[in-house]
Amino acid sequence: MKKLKTIFTILLFATIIYSCNNSTGIVVSDEEKAKFQAQIETFKTFTDGFLNEDIDLLMSVMADSVQWSPPNYNGNQLIDSDGLRAAGISYFEGFDGITFNEGDGLVGSDNGFWSGSLYSAGETNTDPSVMRVYGTWSMTHTETGAPVSNKWYGVLTFNEDGKIAVFSDWMDVNGMQVQVNNYVESNKQ
Repeated sequence: MKKLKTIFTILLFATIIYSCNNSTGIVVSDEEKAKFQAQIETFKTFTDGFLNEDIDLLMSVMADSVQWSPPNYNGNQLIDSDGLRAAGISYFEGFDGITFNEGDGLVGSDNGFWSGSLYSAGETNTDPSVMRVYGTWSMTHTETGAPVSNKWYGVLTFNEDGKIAVFSDWMDVNGMQVQVNNYVESNKQ
């Protein structure tokens, strides 16, 4: 009987420890969930702006005071709304059929949208105001017809109006030119 009590006590203790370690105690409110879903829709409007080559649609989700950190090296200078608009137009002129495939290229998950910080070096929170987006941009180089794709990562901070206020993105910009050059080289007659 003593042996049975000992086993029972060990199992009970293990169950308590297990449940304490797996319980974060963090509750995401319905308001935070709705805000996160709205931000996903805002980002999808941004990508629709690229697909439709509609700079006004693309910029409609940006705060007037947006600060953009582009993927290419520029001395770590933030770009304002006018610079972001000019970059968008440049992509429209250089590429056709620009599409974003959320989660594509992300190993271990096909979910392209993340927010909050359950595990963080900073404070744990459920605030969806900063959203991380993963995926692949695909397009066709206008001049050569070269298919181009790039894995991409972006961090977007939304303001109280639900617009993108700060935007940083990372992708292999030089790899786009490499893909165009390889296409041209392989299609020489």
